[in-house]
Amino acid sequence: MKIKRFCLLISIMSFSLMFTGCGEPLYAMTEEEEAIITAYASKAVSKFNENQTIGIANARVRTGELDEDYSQDEKEEEEATEVTEGEEQVEIDPETGEPIAPAEGEAEGEASEDSSADGGYSFTDAMNIEGVEFTCSEFDVTPEYKTKSFLLEKVSGKKYLVLSITAKNTSKSSVDFSKYADRSYSLSLNGGEKTKTEFTPLGNDLNNYDGLLAAGDTKSLVLVFLFSDSSVENITSLELFVTSEDTTRGTTI
Repeated sequence: MKIKRFCLLISIMSFSLMFTGCGEPLYAMTEEEEAIITAYASKAVSKFNENQTIGIANARVRTGELDEDYSQDEKEEEEATEVTEGEEQVEIDPETGEPIAPAEGEAEGEASEDSSADGGYSFTDAMNIEGVEFTCSEFDVTPEYKTKSFLLEKVSGKKYLVLSITAKNTSKSSVDFSKYADRSYSLSLNGGEKTKTEFTPLGNDLNNYDGLLAAGDTKSLVLVFLFSDSSVENITSLELFVTSEDTTRGTTI
């Protein structure tokens, strides 16, 4: 019995020695090699991490990049600049870390009202009412706009700008202005932002004028705008924009 156990033990040890190789010891890396592998692994993970809002486009470690006194040469700086200029800046929510979606109307490919405007028209062409010639004789800046039947009161820090417009029917038939009631008007001072007209119930307000202009007749009209005091301090240019049927035409006054 003891002999059998002894033989069994010898057999087990023999098999153990047969299937157990001495093998080669693990390669001992230097600190620099460990740092390179660590940096490469972290960059590779960042590159393919879809949940990370700002990834790494190229998981490479340049020679000497891990050194404390490392600085980019001129070629590397140019490459970094090209990548930065080609990337679209995305605003990140500081609380969630998620990119903030652009507001409605700011998405790529959507044009703003300003970008759709066509400039360089004459006043008459910008108005685009067949048979009627338009001229702007003057403009007036005032803290309040008062007529015999209507008053626009003072607004703190702002002033009214009133355009005086003359419409002349040069055709041989009457022109019905009610056909053009869906138009809107805005004004830009010194190339600044557009400001839409103020509402008035006046019968000669171009915004709501819907009368008939007989052949050869002339009509005095107005458009009223409200600007900040600083905007009207030194007016060097005025540009009126007329919008109708989703088309905006600009004219310099």
